[in-house]
Amino acid sequence: MAKERAFANQKREMQLQRLQKLARGLLLAMATALTFATVGLLAADQLYRPDTFMISQLKIRGAFNHVTTEQVREALADEDLGNFFSVDLLAIKSVVEALPWVYRANVRREWPNTLELYVEEHKPVMRWGKDKWVSSVGQVIAPEDAIELSNAIVLHGREADASRMLQAAFNWKQQLATRHLKLKSVSLSSSQAWTLGVVYVPQKAQFEIQLGRNDVANRLARFEFLFDQKFRDGTRRLTHVDARYPDGLAVKFEPIEPDLAMGPDALAANH
Repeated sequence: MAKERAFANQKREMQLQRLQKLARGLLLAMATALTFATVGLLAADQLYRPDTFMISQLKIRGAFNHVTTEQVREALADEDLGNFFSVDLLAIKSVVEALPWVYRANVRREWPNTLELYVEEHKPVMRWGKDKWVSSVGQVIAPEDAIELSNAIVLHGREADASRMLQAAFNWKQQLATRHLKLKSVSLSSSQAWTLGVVYVPQKAQFEIQLGRNDVANRLARFEFLFDQKFRDGTRRLTHVDARYPDGLAVKFEPIEPDLAMGPDALAANH
């Protein structure tokens, strides 16, 4: 019995020693973690303090035609660039991209005290109505300064359809050019009906092509067939084309020679 009690006491003593060792280990680990956390906080405090690692240089890059580096700097004049590590890059990006001619801005840090901006301008490629433009990415812009862009196609429609209309206009421009037809305007109504303004360059004849909203590609192909057969080298000048018929076209034209003046007429072409 005495031996059993001695063994039990020894076992309790060993368990107590293990618990004490474990407790000391935990305390040491907590102290170490607390030390690292304290050092990290002190380091972060030094890194993010407004009076340390200040941004003192601003590099602005890009191919500029309408935006100037001075405009970009002025836009950022009221922004607190502050600390190299805490500067809000998204906020800087938003401010620059709010400028009228700016399409996109990329902002990055450059160690140890520089903020670098690469600015991309909108590239106007077609007119939108009277006083707006459509950029190469299909965005409608309203610049304050005048733009000189000769022979620009004019688009009319809803701004929500601008990208779609831009792509269609590019395609039709190339397609019509093979017949010396110059695309001057593209309109898309609220009911999604297309109308093209065209010039036949050899005759300087201006006319519209109403394509409607359905089967547009086939309707334009039907017009091209009739144009090659009847009007490319003839003595009649087109003034209007309605291609919205299922099997033909309604055409208005006028004679080119004064002595052949007959007035507008209509022609239905089937094939």
